[in-house]
Amino acid sequence: MEETLLKTALKIFEEKKLSLLVYNGRTIFESKGSGLKPLIELYRSFDNLEGSLVIDKMVGKAAVSFLLKMRPDHIHAKIISEPALKLLNGYGQSFSYDKKIPFVLARNGKSMCPFEKLVLEMDNPEEIIRIVLSKFTSL
Repeated sequence: MEETLLKTALKIFEEKKLSLLVYNGRTIFESKGSGLKPLIELYRSFDNLEGSLVIDKMVGKAAVSFLLKMRPDHIHAKIISEPALKLLNGYGQSFSYDKKIPFVLARNGKSMCPFEKLVLEMDNPEEIIRIVLSKFTSL
């Protein structure tokens, strides 16, 4: 991934206070939403992100499964969980991150995110996506 492209995208991400950005020299998708909702919206709109980079504010194992399926050239996480990092490492995906945490916290800031907990023992991104989507639509 071209470093100047990532720097430009990070500047846009920070200036607009985004939670998710897809960039390939121009903005393809952006969101200020929280949780998995923006990523699921992206997944439902784009099946292939080759040629693009993705910047995500918080990347857990569920989120990284969606990103792996969409195949961007590079993923940059502001914060990434150890389970997400482990999954990414197994797929040869180009990525970078600013900070690593043991796991994504729930909105209460005390317990593990329910989606991180749900997929913790799973290693197949396709299966993780299927499970997350089935739970997400029932919320």
